[in-house]
Amino acid sequence: MTLKVAVIGAGIIGVCIAHFLKKNGHEVILYDQKNPGTQTSFGNAGLFAKHECVTANSLQLWKNLPSLLLKKNGPLVIDWFYVFTHLPWMLRFLRNSTNTRVEHIAKSLSSFSSHAALAYEEIFNEVDVSNYIVNKEPIYIYETKELFEKDQYAFDLRKKHNVQFNIISKADIAKKEPYLAQIYYNGIILKDECFTTSPIQITQKIFDNFMKKGGHFNLTKINTIFKKDDYLFLKSNKKEYRADKIVVAAGVWSNILAQTIGDNFPLDTERGYHIVFENNDNILTYPIGWAKTGFYMTPMEDGIRAAGTVEIAGLKKPMNNKVFATIESTARSILPKLGKVKSKWMGFRPTLPDSLPVIGKSKKCKDVYYAFGHQHLGLSLAAITGKTIQSLIENKPMNINIDSLNPYRF
Repeated sequence: MTLKVAVIGAGIIGVCIAHFLKKNGHEVILYDQKNPGTQTSFGNAGLFAKHECVTANSLQLWKNLPSLLLKKNGPLVIDWFYVFTHLPWMLRFLRNSTNTRVEHIAKSLSSFSSHAALAYEEIFNEVDVSNYIVNKEPIYIYETKELFEKDQYAFDLRKKHNVQFNIISKADIAKKEPYLAQIYYNGIILKDECFTTSPIQITQKIFDNFMKKGGHFNLTKINTIFKKDDYLFLKSNKKEYRADKIVVAAGVWSNILAQTIGDNFPLDTERGYHIVFENNDNILTYPIGWAKTGFYMTPMEDGIRAAGTVEIAGLKKPMNNKVFATIESTARSILPKLGKVKSKWMGFRPTLPDSLPVIGKSKKCKDVYYAFGHQHLGLSLAAITGKTIQSLIENKPMNINIDSLNPYRF
């Protein structure tokens, strides 16, 4: 049965959803207020972390929280006024940082992400992105032996859920990346992972294929979802659009749309930052993570992108220049030969208290589906999210257990 499906949100997740639905013969219309892939999907570190099970929820969080909150140049930057006005969300997040919850989150994420590579393979067999994929595995380095030993719980969690990694010595890191300042102790290589030199090109290539196959895109902001005379509609400022099914994949703006049909989810915002430096003389060839601050430096087609740092400050505040200063000074200390700054960017990561996405069907409106809240793993999990939404809409059985991603788990 051919359905008319509206997908709200043209980031990498919405585009992958549209791809799979169109491939299966449905009439699909993508809606977004911006061009495809130009918002949050644009600014990530470019890693396909297809096997990751470690999230921001951590047992170490309780122990490290006082120092994290007091540091002005750490990986976590907090607007205290915003936090106090969103205290229930913060408390939920902390409750999801106990041993039992962290184990549950890791198991859930590992189960879902284990299907990510095959889902992307299905897309990439049809969409040629080979010019933008590099099969080099990320290296995550530790400044000191103490930091390395503190991460033992994360190592154990990965081992338990079959996330493959190797410990790499300081000498071997130096052989792979001789331009790195040798201010580190050792590191780990995350096995079987790869990266893209252009996240926006990945989204754009999939989108172009979707349009070539007869898909549609409407550059407009959708404000409301509603039912009228048993028909389902989307509404912008100027027009109403009818659909058989609606998928809400609008990132941090998803809950605004969910509320128009009576749903309400604890969705909040992480502000992510990146700086692009000139990559003179190819001084970096692998993605390099820096454990102390939690960000990555990735060689991309337009330069070296230093991406990371979490700022809890909502959607409305302007970019924080102190965060940019921290990223730049840290990046230059690790890679002293970095070139000039070419560009700076800030985007909004959709995040839920357990760091797991919401994927499932609305109880308030049977023909509305949700796919948002992927936090740091939107690029990694976009394809398998698309396959999952396709199966839900077509009411077909899946070999994937998504119970832990249920919209109503909170």
